[in-house]
Amino acid sequence: MRKKHFWLSAAAWVSLLLLVAGCGGTGAGNIPARDAAQDSPAVVGDEDLSYRNTPLESAAVTPAVQPVATEPGDSRTVPRSFENAPPVIPHTVEGLLPITAADNQCTECHLPDMAEDAGAPSIPASHMYDIRRDRKLTSLNPANYNCTQCHAMQTDAGELVANSFTPDFRSDKGMKESDLLERLNEGVR
Repeated sequence: MRKKHFWLSAAAWVSLLLLVAGCGGTGAGNIPARDAAQDSPAVVGDEDLSYRNTPLESAAVTPAVQPVATEPGDSRTVPRSFENAPPVIPHTVEGLLPITAADNQCTECHLPDMAEDAGAPSIPASHMYDIRRDRKLTSLNPANYNCTQCHAMQTDAGELVANSFTPDFRSDKGMKESDLLERLNEGVR
């Protein structure tokens, strides 16, 4: 009986030592001890949070910008910032705002059946599609009525920060047209 008790105790001690040795090492699979300095987040000053380089609480005035004054129909399409990016609105929106579900004057020129006659870019197929229910619609998806939610007005504003980004389009067509609906499930199987 004593011999059996001895071997059980010895096995328990060996198991405990192996457990402690395994947890304390720095071998593969073990997480090294963290330095206390790593747990402290970097301090970011108010000046670093603002593109104006002033504290956020200051009463600094945002630089004034002027929207383009070109009338609809007289403007030229501006190349997109990147493939399938929402294009900027290259004409004045004076008299066209606010856009509501009941009154969206953008559709008078940009709906597919009116765009060619108006000489305007057509609303893309992705705006005439219900992605949640996976079905084509005969009119603008009600979820897409607020054009200025994605499409910004073109202004004379300069860059706020240096920018060296260069877009990479798959084709020249991508600079002026959207093929988002065709690309939406790309890579998803």
